[in-house]
Amino acid sequence: MTSQLHFGNRWARALILGLVISAVALLGNVCAGPNLQAGVSVCDITPISPDLADEYEAAFGVPAVVNHTDPIFMAGFGDGRAATGYNDQLWARSVVVDGFGGRIAIVSLDVVGYLNGEVDTIRSMVSPASAVDYVVVHSTHQHEGPDTIGIWGPDALTSGIDFGYLDFVNATVADCIDEAAANLEPARVKFATTVSDGLSLGIDVEDDGLGVSDGKVLVDDDLLAPDTDGRIVDSRLAIMQVTRRGPPHDVLATLVNFASHPESLGSNNTLITSDFPHYARERIEQATGGAAIWVSGDLGVLQGPLDLDVLDPDTNQPAVRRTFRWAAVHGQQLADRILSAIPSMPGNPVATIRMASSDPVPVRLDNPYFRFFIAIGVLNPRLTLFTNGVPDDSVGFPYPPPFESIPQALGEDLHTEVAAFTINEASFAVVPSELDPQIGETYRAAMTGAEHTFIIGLGNDEIGYQLPAEKWDDSCHACAPFVLGGVPQFCPYFPNIDCNTVFQNNVGQEVDPSISGAMFPVLAELH
Repeated sequence: MTSQLHFGNRWARALILGLVISAVALLGNVCAGPNLQAGVSVCDITPISPDLADEYEAAFGVPAVVNHTDPIFMAGFGDGRAATGYNDQLWARSVVVDGFGGRIAIVSLDVVGYLNGEVDTIRSMVSPASAVDYVVVHSTHQHEGPDTIGIWGPDALTSGIDFGYLDFVNATVADCIDEAAANLEPARVKFATTVSDGLSLGIDVEDDGLGVSDGKVLVDDDLLAPDTDGRIVDSRLAIMQVTRRGPPHDVLATLVNFASHPESLGSNNTLITSDFPHYARERIEQATGGAAIWVSGDLGVLQGPLDLDVLDPDTNQPAVRRTFRWAAVHGQQLADRILSAIPSMPGNPVATIRMASSDPVPVRLDNPYFRFFIAIGVLNPRLTLFTNGVPDDSVGFPYPPPFESIPQALGEDLHTEVAAFTINEASFAVVPSELDPQIGETYRAAMTGAEHTFIIGLGNDEIGYQLPAEKWDDSCHACAPFVLGGVPQFCPYFPNIDCNTVFQNNVGQEVDPSISGAMFPVLAELH
């Protein structure tokens, strides 16, 4: 049945019109008033095994609850690196921001990477009562914690994942988001951007004094960055700080975005740590209160601290590399630069939030090493491949003799996601990769009108490196059957096989076309 309302005279029409105008005016007044709410939660995700329970209690003075089997294999460098103790705890640090347009949860995990399937599990466990419109789960990509991907086990053919630990992390992160949402309170937000330039000494040939160095110069980088002999870095420190709305505007959270691998301790360290972000967060929290949240940016190909020298203020000499003292000095210097950049003004009590995403984003899996490790169960077997959009867990033996015994996962694509959102004058791009800063610059250029830009790398996934297609070297992938078969010398590319981590840990040539092909339309929706 269809009903119609009829207004029989002009007086009734005038009354209705007046009510509408009043309602619009009232709504406008509400929208113009303070509306921002923010909530924060910090949750311990440190892996604790039976053999290390006493070490945990001795280090932190709190009871140890076992959540991981022995041993805990550490990710990020070679395999067979088992943890022997703790320097600091690993965390899930969550901030929920609510404003006009939606509610976003940003969670930073102190892990090397977290796959999209696990992120979706976390999202499914978040309470509907938290009313979160979009969840971002980011990995700092630190190289001194547990293997959450699978490729850093006791040896090359054995996974390093403890699935009980992944289940623990999933539940803890969901609870952390719920707690942050429950903690929502009236807030203000402010942004700042500075740089790390000048924080390193420039002694090493690879150190340009920018506070971050490029460990891998690729084809034609010298043409793109002649002033630094082809080294390309992003030295931005982008900052978002949320405070309580009323005086004295106590800090709730300080989120920092920086593009540098947290790997300063190097491959010989066996103490679990979040690396230099630990010391940066500690310094920020001591100075401001609240929770400090570290978010790694476009750190791919290979932006990091390993070639840097920093001045130790206690000795007035360069700090010794690959030591916790070096990590402390670097982290504290970054924190001091960040703190000096944060405006003293209270911040904006109004937040306008806009968001857009593309999910799923299919990316063709060209990497034969990944296909091999999926086939034998080294890479997280919860990772699903797809063929023509349909899940495909088939395994076969596609290589001709003498490599016919090498198994390969046969699904065509992996599925990932990209997203972007804005909070007032700041714009955030969420990418699932270790992003080349050159590509990051093109994303920032698309954030037209944004005063502050953030790249959330390893956001909601970890698919490896993303670099411009013109820099691709196919020798590592093309030689895979020879390498896996133990006879690399018979590959036509030999001896010029570049199996540096940039190419071996890379889904393939279609990563950037696929990710950027999805990202630019998402950014265009918001700008």
